[in-house]
Amino acid sequence: MKIFLIILGSFILFFNSCSVIRFAQYYASADSSPGKLRGRVYETKDTSYEIGELQDSWKRIKIEGGDLAFWNDKLEATITINSTCNKSDKKVNYSLKALTNSLLIGITDKQLLESGEITISAEKGLRSVYLGKLDKIPVKISAVVLKKSSCNYDLTYASSPDSFDGGLSDFEEFVSEFKLIHEKK
Repeated sequence: MKIFLIILGSFILFFNSCSVIRFAQYYASADSSPGKLRGRVYETKDTSYEIGELQDSWKRIKIEGGDLAFWNDKLEATITINSTCNKSDKKVNYSLKALTNSLLIGITDKQLLESGEITISAEKGLRSVYLGKLDKIPVKISAVVLKKSSCNYDLTYASSPDSFDGGLSDFEEFVSEFKLIHEKK
């Protein structure tokens, strides 16, 4: 376990200068239940879903607080997935736009490039593409947000603006294969 922490710490320090990794780390600060990935199915105490396939160039990386993250070294890009569920009596019904905006806290000079409705796993979702800066470094982000009952799901793709188009089709395919399995009562 100690060697794992040393390797993880080294990995984080090595990539700490990259704004895309900072985005993944910041994004992962959301409070969510830890889960397990078995094959392509990710399961927490509140929900489960199936993720799409990614090419071998995408490697899973560990992040604290979020569900899953993948890194593409060639593109210096991340794909992240997170679910948050509120089973309390005080359910808040945030709009998909508000949920998207919450993902982008910390991104400065945000510019919305495109936004539109999509359907994912038979649920209405919102796909938005933003250009902005994280720690004064340009970043381009595609965020897809959907909700079902008491759970919110977001999938993001982030890279430098120059390499964004290189991984966008991987992300879009990944999103198209995303399937909600069930929410637990």
